[in-house]
Amino acid sequence: MINSIRDDISQGLLYTHTRIGDNTRKILESTSFLYSLIELLNEKGVITIEELDERRWQVAERLVREFAESGLGLTYQGPEYGKYTFDKEADVDCESRLDTCKAVCCKLPFALSKQDVEEGIIRWEFGRPYLIAHGGNGYCVHLDRNTYKCTVREHLTVPCMDFDCRNNKQWHVWDDYEKKILNPELVERIDKDNSKIYSSCLSNEFK
Repeated sequence: MINSIRDDISQGLLYTHTRIGDNTRKILESTSFLYSLIELLNEKGVITIEELDERRWQVAERLVREFAESGLGLTYQGPEYGKYTFDKEADVDCESRLDTCKAVCCKLPFALSKQDVEEGIIRWEFGRPYLIAHGGNGYCVHLDRNTYKCTVREHLTVPCMDFDCRNNKQWHVWDDYEKKILNPELVERIDKDNSKIYSSCLSNEFK
């Protein structure tokens, strides 16, 4: 019953977010023209179409950036690959390292693909669509905390399959992969970043 209700809510929110995204793009376009016109009229009193168009793009970029920073925009994975045909899964010996790393990669935030969202199996943050959902402990909600095994392995996302902790440039996981020496600053960094996302989710949910 609960799963059925959640599925209904997820589908409703998917439609709502899609409509909001479409409407927001139209509003941003109109607003960028308006802001450009106001700024140029205020500065010069006389404008040309070329000047208006140039300023429009400048203002549009600023508005899009501010919108993205507000956490209200939709975030999809890009580029997107079909996860059931993805054949470049990272060859990492996770089993032998779980005692050390405690599946720290399952704390990493990332955007789901449209395929993930429409499939309705992988959960996402309702307050920050469409980032992978994390629990209060910072871990992905699909992780079994006793075994550190993924409970939706057969529907795994592409970022999960593709993540290579040995030489990832964004997240320095290991100080020494072969000797299993974990980067001591990693967990602190991830928890800090997730805390910002979680705070943003709560803020957006209660606006």
